[in-house]
Amino acid sequence: MAALEKRYPRESFTKKLEQICQRLDEASTRGIAHNDFFNKAVTSRVEISSLWAVGSYARGAMACGDLDLVIEYRLVEGPHPAPRKITKTFFGTLPYVSYYFGKPESSTSGVVFTDAIPIWTEPSCDWRAAIDSIKPVHSAGRAARETDSIPLRPEQLYMEPERLQELAAQERKGLLDWEFVEFTPADLDPVPAEEVSDRDRKLLRIAPMMGKKSQVLIPAIIRLMAMYEPIGGWGSSDSYRVRFSCGATALHLGRPALPYNPFDEEPTIKQYALLPHISKKGPNGVWIVRRGPNHPDTQIFANRHAYYLGSLGSPETVAYRDRNKVWSTEMLELFSTHEEAKEFAAMLDEGSESPDTAISRAEGLDLISLFALVDVVEIGECQLAITNAGAAYFDRDKATMDEIAANLPLAINPALVPST
Repeated sequence: MAALEKRYPRESFTKKLEQICQRLDEASTRGIAHNDFFNKAVTSRVEISSLWAVGSYARGAMACGDLDLVIEYRLVEGPHPAPRKITKTFFGTLPYVSYYFGKPESSTSGVVFTDAIPIWTEPSCDWRAAIDSIKPVHSAGRAARETDSIPLRPEQLYMEPERLQELAAQERKGLLDWEFVEFTPADLDPVPAEEVSDRDRKLLRIAPMMGKKSQVLIPAIIRLMAMYEPIGGWGSSDSYRVRFSCGATALHLGRPALPYNPFDEEPTIKQYALLPHISKKGPNGVWIVRRGPNHPDTQIFANRHAYYLGSLGSPETVAYRDRNKVWSTEMLELFSTHEEAKEFAAMLDEGSESPDTAISRAEGLDLISLFALVDVVEIGECQLAITNAGAAYFDRDKATMDEIAANLPLAINPALVPST
C-alpha cells in the first residue's frame, strides 16, 4: 500500500497541526450536538486532554501520506458521540488527517506507537515548541506495519484495525491470497458503445441507480470483468448500489468490507473484488481476494476436475422444470471422463449438419466459476444443490464444499500409474 499512496510535503501537515492546536487553545471542552442511539437529538460535552503526533510526521519525514494523531479525551456529560462527530466539532474537516483515540500505547489504531511526540497537553502549553522539536529527517519514511500487505488504506475500507490485522495474518498463513489491480485514467474512460457486450448492457441498466461515485467505476469494472470473469452474468441484490456480482466474483463498491469467513461453505464465490471510490490520494484500483493455497477448499479441490459441454466458450446449462413446481431451476451437467462427455455431445449433435457442442475441462477452484452459473450441478446420478434456491427446489440441504468435492473425479497423476 505504501508504494501506491500519494504523499504530500511535510509543511502542509505542519499547518494543519498548528490549526488543530489553536482550536484546542480556544476551547478544549466543547458541546457536541448529535443523535443518540435512539436517533434523538442530544448535546454532549467532551474534553480533550492530550494530543500526540505519531507516524511518519513524528519521525520527521519530509513527505507524508497523512497526519496521524492520537487524542485522549473524556466524556463530561451526555451520551457518547461518534468519534468522527467529535473531531469535526473540534477541528472541522481537515483532509488527510487521521485521528486515533486513546494513548500511543493503546489506541483505536490497533498499533503501538513507540515514536509518539506529545504536542498539546493543556491550555496555554507551548505546543509550538513541541512541533519545532521534531526535526526533519530526510531518510525518515513510513514505518513498516504488519498490515502493509493489504493494498488499500484503512480509510478506504469499512473494517476495524483488528480485522485488517487478522486478514494480513491469514494471507501470511496462505489461507487467503490477493492481488491489486491499479486503475489508469484510460480504464475509467467510457467504454465505446460498439464494445459493450450483451452481458454488460445489464450492468449499464443498473448503473443509473448507483451513486455518482460508483458510476465512475463502471467502465473500469466492465474492462476488469472481461478479463477475470468472461463467462459469468451480472446479478444484483437489495444492495445493488454498492454490492452486486458477476459470475463467481462478488463486487463491493464505495467503502467496502470483506465479510467474516468470506468463503465459508460458499461454492458460488471464487473471489471478492473490493473497489473503493476514486480519490486524489489513492491508491485507486481493485483489491481482489481469493482463497489461498492453504485454504481448506483449495486443498479438497486440488486435483478434482470435471468435463462440461458448451459452445462459443460458454457452458451449456439447462432450465429444469418439475411439473409439480411453479418455478424452474438452472442446472449444469458435469462428466467424470472425456469419453462420457463426448458420448453425450454426440447425442446432442445427432442430425445436425454443423455440430458445435464443445467439450471443456475445469479443475480445482476454477470449478467454482461453473457452479456460480447454476443452482444445481449433476454429476452422474448425483444432484447437488449449489444455491439455497436449488436446495429449496429439490427440498434438500445445500451441498457442502466437502460433499461437492467428494463427488468430483480425482485426476490421476501419470507418474503414479504403474507401467504394464
